[in-house]
Amino acid sequence: MAENSPHSTKQGRSRTAYIIIAIIAVAAFIAVVALAQFTSGGTPSGDEQAQRSAPSASSADGDNAQEGDSSEGAEAAAAGAEGEWVRRDADDSAAVGDVDAPVVITEWTDPRCPFCAHFHNNILPDLQKKYVDTGKVRFEFITVAFFGEQSAAAGSAMEAAGKQGKYSEYSDALYAAAPDKGHPDLPEDKLVEFAETAGVGDIEKFRKDMNDQALIDKVNDETAKAQQYYGIQAVPFFASSDGESALRGAQPVENFEEFIDEQLEKAEAQ
Repeated sequence: MAENSPHSTKQGRSRTAYIIIAIIAVAAFIAVVALAQFTSGGTPSGDEQAQRSAPSASSADGDNAQEGDSSEGAEAAAAGAEGEWVRRDADDSAAVGDVDAPVVITEWTDPRCPFCAHFHNNILPDLQKKYVDTGKVRFEFITVAFFGEQSAAAGSAMEAAGKQGKYSEYSDALYAAAPDKGHPDLPEDKLVEFAETAGVGDIEKFRKDMNDQALIDKVNDETAKAQQYYGIQAVPFFASSDGESALRGAQPVENFEEFIDEQLEKAEAQ
């Protein structure tokens, strides 16, 4: 049997080092998630900020690990990456703000979550004026279903509206109709009404898309990934594009401002 060349041995060590770093990074971010959830009240009136730091989270999948020239190069690649949840897609309607904004805040949101509705209706508008409209921050949204089949169906409806470029408008209509307490009842006819309110152009296509099992599976897959991969057990949940910082719950706007200001300072320092 031929012996491995020094070059192939070096490549193997580099790939192994990168995978180990990626696994540690993901584990560290899961610890961030756990701390954020443990220290935050998760209620609209909560006043505790749940922000912690850890190494940047990257994919732990060996098939996706990029090959570097050295373990030092692999470490630099892992440390410099944005969180893997960041999309930065200019055509993404499940987002608001400049695609090149220095900071991206990702929210995991459930259409039947009362605290998600509170954030969307009472906190996000202020953050949009201060940070999004000024080009400093981009918000990206990931639809999940933490509250049963109706959440999955409503999440599919949000995604169906997104296929016609109306995710944000649909979210506005849906959350504006949320009750003050509890989880709303969201049958199909009500979901279609939200599409009409949001200005979705082709309602028949929307109705077909929202019942497409592929979209429902997408929402369920994102839910499983949030819970099992990142360890997120409650929504709304927010992660910064730095891959190191997280915030949980519909907290007072001042907490979000402090969180975002710290992320902007970190981005400017890079």
